[in-house]
Amino acid sequence: MQLEHQTTRVNRAPYVIDRIARIVFLICAILLIAVIIGVFIFIGSNAFRVFTEGATVKTFFFGTKWDPTGATDPSGNANPTFGAGGLILGSIVITFFSVLIATPLAFGMALFFTEVSPRRLTSFLQPLIEIFTGMPSVVIGFLGLVVIVPNVQRIVGPSIGFATAGFGWGAAILVLVLMILPTIISISIDALRAVPGSVREASLALGSTRWQMMSRAILPAATTGLATAVILGLARAIGETLAVALVLSGSSLPKDIFTWKVFFQPNVNITQQIANDFGEVLGPARDAYWTLAFILLVISFLFICISRYLASRSVYK
Repeated sequence: MQLEHQTTRVNRAPYVIDRIARIVFLICAILLIAVIIGVFIFIGSNAFRVFTEGATVKTFFFGTKWDPTGATDPSGNANPTFGAGGLILGSIVITFFSVLIATPLAFGMALFFTEVSPRRLTSFLQPLIEIFTGMPSVVIGFLGLVVIVPNVQRIVGPSIGFATAGFGWGAAILVLVLMILPTIISISIDALRAVPGSVREASLALGSTRWQMMSRAILPAATTGLATAVILGLARAIGETLAVALVLSGSSLPKDIFTWKVFFQPNVNITQQIANDFGEVLGPARDAYWTLAFILLVISFLFICISRYLASRSVYK
């Protein structure tokens, strides 16, 4: 009888440990959700104050003059303006064009690693790309400042006539391409490798060439994973701060924004303004920067939600 009681107690021990582990994990999950919600509430509560202190939704999102401290008022009186439209436009432009350039390059490199490259070459190059993914943004920013900006200035400067022709959206786009390319490549490689080998065999058995097999069978089969890679690249590009701020070097939108020259003049975006000025402002001006931060937070959150939705879809049906 005593032996049966000891056996029952020993058998129940794993269940007790499992229940304790579940409770601990549940508490950790609740704390994580609470932190995320707390971040949204804290930033949002500070962000919406600006609309009670003189700014309107229309002027904030569609105005192009950003001077929340009123320091540039010619009369000498503080007359703050909260036109963030130019900053939002800058973030959208450099993010869109950087992803537009990086996506085909990343897909091509991913196809090369998964379908064409010898295994030894892949085992050597892929870890280098993954290491480059974790390179600090300040290092890439310095490379952009030392290498990209002078070369852009040498190529484009004579046709524009500006001494600062190397700075602006053009240099920022190239910097972001370097930053998001490894991320998109790494995720794309995983997406392509997740395609069943039977898809390749079936395509080749039907008489497809290797290129036809890759373009008409593998890429469509990995659409959801590839889309996830692009969305995560967007999320990183839209929130990048230091590397972009080093090569933008502007304080306001240029006057000729409807010409190609706008890409090669000192310019602005959201993250640059936050990095340069947030620590030096108070009152309504500080609330305006909180609003910019909240916009970036919401955009990044939406990108992550879209990527999770796409990742939950099956790779091939």
